[in-house]
Amino acid sequence: MATTKTGTAPAGEVLQLAVRDRVAVVTIDRPELRNALNLDVIHGLVDLAERIAGDPAIGAVVITGAGDHFCAGADISVARGNEDEAKARWFIGEFQDAFRRFTGVPQPVIAAVEGCALGGGCELALWSDLRILSETARLGVPEVKIGALPAAGGTQLLPRIAGRGVALELLLTGDPLAAERAYQLGLASSVVPAGTALEEAVAMATRLASLAPLALAAMKRAVDAAWLPLDQALEVERRLGAELFATDDRREGMAAFLEKRDPVFQGR
Repeated sequence: MATTKTGTAPAGEVLQLAVRDRVAVVTIDRPELRNALNLDVIHGLVDLAERIAGDPAIGAVVITGAGDHFCAGADISVARGNEDEAKARWFIGEFQDAFRRFTGVPQPVIAAVEGCALGGGCELALWSDLRILSETARLGVPEVKIGALPAAGGTQLLPRIAGRGVALELLLTGDPLAAERAYQLGLASSVVPAGTALEEAVAMATRLASLAPLALAAMKRAVDAAWLPLDQALEVERRLGAELFATDDRREGMAAFLEKRDPVFQGR
């Protein structure tokens, strides 16, 4: 598997990108700090988003962490330096922008979670389209315990995914959820045996990468519109559906169905 690395820090590279069979696997590579997020990681995610979004050879993306953990959140030794409100607004904005841009690529993004996904790590998983959790994984936003707020999307994504009550339980207590409860609450797509989250995520990504890329991208955009007023959301759905009908991939998909063969999608 060819590997490309991007992003540098004094300790060395902080992100790895490996592409095989139309699946890009992005690994946060700071295992000595449980893959805590610093600005090198954050800016590296932005760089990778631009590369992935523009690469027709990539059909799906998996984000994971090196070693035993997905991501322990923001590197507190870095975050604590934001002493005034203006600097903190900039710092938070960098995280929000990076997460939105990385998971906002046209391709499906799957988080493969082993160990902890806390704070910013939990938020990165929540921004992802799907989450596959190891049975030993834990999701949580413990910021309240250090007098802070999960401001990289946590307060907005949790109620949208799991409802207000669950969101407030997690936000106000700061206590993490075990994998099985996270799954029961709709925060995970599946729970798999320990050590297999990446394998299962790659298998899912490979399956998705075989489908029509324009349709996958349209699905993401349509679901993002679900929080608009219903009439507006339905108009987005209608527009996207009509746009797909004008594509070669839709023609190929329907022809293949009628001819009882596998479709060959070209992304056009």
